[in-house]
Amino acid sequence: MAAKPLIGRKNSLRPCVKHFSHSHPLRPVDVKEEEEIICSGCELDLSGSAYKCTKSTCDFFLHKSCFELPRELEHTSHPQHLLVLLSSPPGDDSKFTCNACGDYGTSFAYHCATCQFNLHVGCAFLPKTMKHVDHNHPLTLLYSTNFLDKEGLVFTCDVCRKEVSQTSWVYYCLDCDYGTDLHCTTPAEC
Repeated sequence: MAAKPLIGRKNSLRPCVKHFSHSHPLRPVDVKEEEEIICSGCELDLSGSAYKCTKSTCDFFLHKSCFELPRELEHTSHPQHLLVLLSSPPGDDSKFTCNACGDYGTSFAYHCATCQFNLHVGCAFLPKTMKHVDHNHPLTLLYSTNFLDKEGLVFTCDVCRKEVSQTSWVYYCLDCDYGTDLHCTTPAEC
């Protein structure tokens, strides 16, 4: 759904737009890294093109990319149902657990109400393959470690050496039996 300009603002150099996730109008802004602002959508550091609430008492900000997120998503990790973008955790909870990384979130989530499946917006758009700083081959994103289990063995991250839940996503090299959990994923281009 495209943002709609709000008409009738006097002396406004930048048009105001509405976003489904917020009750007030938003205005495009450029945010400097040193301002230390957190995106209200993905909960990550914000810099560059963004949207800010027009109300002076409201600290709502969105990355331009979070502002433009699709409202529905077909995701290969959950092919049974469409995932719907929610502006806050599902139900009456103040947080949700991401099925990809296992961390909590308190803002935007891609959600399947039928399966109670949730993804952070950042996890929903992870690349299918990546080159890890500590490994010579490309790593492939796997949506669980179930098929890696052999004779009751548990998948262990090759970076932090911690056990990884069978339902957590990992980046993995089948040829070398090398893998990392999402917390230890460090792309080579960083």
